[in-house]
Amino acid sequence: MSGAVIAMAASAGLVSLIVSFLVLKGGILDFPNARSSHSAPTPRGGGLGVLAGMGAGAIIASLFPLGAGALGGVLAVTLMFAFLGFLDDLFVLDERLKLAAFIIFCLAMVTAAGPVTRFGLTYELGFALPPLVGWIGSALFVFVVVNAVNFMDGSDGILAAVMIPAGIALALAGLAAGVMTSVITGVLLAASLAGFVLLNWPPAKLFAGDVGALGAGALYAGGALALVNHGFSGTLWLAPLLVLVFLADVLLTLLRRARHGRFSLSAHREHAYQRLIDSGWSHQAIALVYGGLTAVIGLTGLLAAQIMDGGVPLVFAVWVVVLTGLHVSVGRIVGR
Repeated sequence: MSGAVIAMAASAGLVSLIVSFLVLKGGILDFPNARSSHSAPTPRGGGLGVLAGMGAGAIIASLFPLGAGALGGVLAVTLMFAFLGFLDDLFVLDERLKLAAFIIFCLAMVTAAGPVTRFGLTYELGFALPPLVGWIGSALFVFVVVNAVNFMDGSDGILAAVMIPAGIALALAGLAAGVMTSVITGVLLAASLAGFVLLNWPPAKLFAGDVGALGAGALYAGGALALVNHGFSGTLWLAPLLVLVFLADVLLTLLRRARHGRFSLSAHREHAYQRLIDSGWSHQAIALVYGGLTAVIGLTGLLAAQIMDGGVPLVFAVWVVVLTGLHVSVGRIVGR
């Protein structure tokens, strides 16, 4: 097992770095606009390196008898999301077309990873979900996670800073639950982003683009969904918990905009990280804070799952309160 993980991680990281460097030399330039957090044209499409790393790691994984039955389907749907992002990077697709594709791909991911079948707080305290509810809820989870990751990929290093610890935590949770699909997706996600971040760390020389953000979000969502119906108590809550920093920023920002009569899913510059950058915070500080919070949240979630039945929902609730408080505090810090 350890040899397989090392081989997967090494190949994913190395291939990601090499392909990202090649993209840097011939990538499409991302020109700053009113919503951008950068001021100079910067090559994008580094997500192609991330995808190449995922593919290389997956090939290595196929050489070992790891028993990850859902992995092929999860990777296939991840590629579909990433290809949609690649087309959007090139041509800026119609929003209605993207929404239709998202819905289809989310349902495809649920088919690959399996829908949630039970809502529970502990092993005994919970209830089975009607199949339709499980399918809709699972597809909604994929939709929200993929979009949240894409929305939050707007500052140098933030995508990797959050999704690397999230991937590591997903792999550890999968190992504890015996779900190899989650182990492999977590390792591939973390390692491929580790190769890419060497060119994306502030000041970024290369951006991931939608191809990278959608691909990373989809791979995490598929691996997390595969985990939910297996193993220890609390996996239902671990799935969103490990990326709660991104989810909280997106959802709380939407609530804030709605409260001020500006509710819209269109692009804007009102996420907490954007307001902090506008107030003088550096991209590196943003990446370190968001990544550090994700690492601590993941650690507390994993420890709670091992220590106490029902501990993960409690940890989830605590972090929702903490992140809500931090989000409110950003408004006081930046004065808007």
